[in-house]
Amino acid sequence: MATTEQIKEFGIVGAGGAGFPTYVKLGSETEIFIVNAAECEPLLHKDKELLRLKSEIFYKGLVTCLDLTAAQRCIIGVKAKYTDLITHLKETNPAPDRIEIMGLRDFYPVGDEITLIYETTGRVVAPRALPSSQGVIVNNVETIYNIGLGTPLVTKFITVGGDVQQPVSVEVPIGMPFREVIALAHPNLKGADLAHMEEDFAVIVGGPMMGKLATSLDEPVTKTTGGLLVFAKDHPLIQRFETAAQEKRVKRIGKSACDQCSICSELCPRHLLGHPVEPHKAMRNLMFSSFAEGIDQTLAILPHTLACAECNLCTLVSCPEGLYPAQVTIASKKQAMAAKATLDAANEDNAHPLIDYRRTPVKKIMTRLALDRFQNKGALSAFALHPKQLTIRTSQHIGAPATPMVTTGDKVTRYQKIASVGDKLGAEIHSPVDGQITAVNDREIVIAPFA
Repeated sequence: MATTEQIKEFGIVGAGGAGFPTYVKLGSETEIFIVNAAECEPLLHKDKELLRLKSEIFYKGLVTCLDLTAAQRCIIGVKAKYTDLITHLKETNPAPDRIEIMGLRDFYPVGDEITLIYETTGRVVAPRALPSSQGVIVNNVETIYNIGLGTPLVTKFITVGGDVQQPVSVEVPIGMPFREVIALAHPNLKGADLAHMEEDFAVIVGGPMMGKLATSLDEPVTKTTGGLLVFAKDHPLIQRFETAAQEKRVKRIGKSACDQCSICSELCPRHLLGHPVEPHKAMRNLMFSSFAEGIDQTLAILPHTLACAECNLCTLVSCPEGLYPAQVTIASKKQAMAAKATLDAANEDNAHPLIDYRRTPVKKIMTRLALDRFQNKGALSAFALHPKQLTIRTSQHIGAPATPMVTTGDKVTRYQKIASVGDKLGAEIHSPVDGQITAVNDREIVIAPFA
């Protein structure tokens, strides 16, 4: 069984979020250990594929997690509609007396850590509090798989989907350029066609709800890259993402059209859990502020925005006017954090009485965002990979950046440690291949793989 020290040495971090170092989570005992297998954003499938095809390694990692945390109960939360997968998990379950497979409803964001805890246990985590406050630890499928693998973390599972010839889930070396990963979903395109992809297409890194637009297809895969979703630049989702990034335009649109219907708050996942966040009040705050070209009066501090989970549901689905309450709320949240505001968490343990009726079905999101025109699948497929170079970022995790341990010209082997955080919070970094270091700086290490 792996120890927390080994998990730290292997550089394992949360594969489905911001990259929190896993050894820290597993260094405490807990009552309930929850596996986040919800994969609630549309078009993403790599976690389900791991559970389906690599369940033995996954379960090995899960038993390690349970032993390290002394959890009295374990729940694997997976959507109930995946009946074949649930049957498979039950048939391969090595410890049915310790591990329960629980079917989840098909809504967004059931994979949000705090929402998942409520759905599986009925417990409400207070705003800004950690799951440990309710005796719970949550980890996602790929992170647990990486623990079961028992080697340094050097590869990443990614779903490539959207406007591609063949959606796939793939395992690729960390540091591989997006361009080469996306090419795996275009078996019939020639190199020249792929080289011009950026002219007509945009790529969302992550899911269609909480992902970010890639700035370049030369960006490298990191330990937290979970999806690469390709869309034509005139697709409505891309247009929404591009507008959301324009702060002045977001404010102008909000001031011109918000009628304070409050639907953004009524359907907010955290508001439904009794958290005090209310996006419509952030919009109201915007409406009564002074704003003109070149003049932006500081808005009032809104501590309730600290409870925002940044799920983007209010902007992309809930608002009937197509406004941007998520971006306004997030901006207010940043302002409240800068002012070191505190949150009034009154009634934090009281979920909304209509919570079961106000969840947002994934099918509705697919339709609203024009995602239902794409193939919603992504079978795990194997490819012969020959990347020309890998760019390994020294910061792919929460905590301190890793300090390079190699210099230009050094030869490295697969699994060799090439950067370290020492005793600081963070993650060690290892080489995914046998190769030679061609460039090193504080931000990245470039490796040319040997043929």
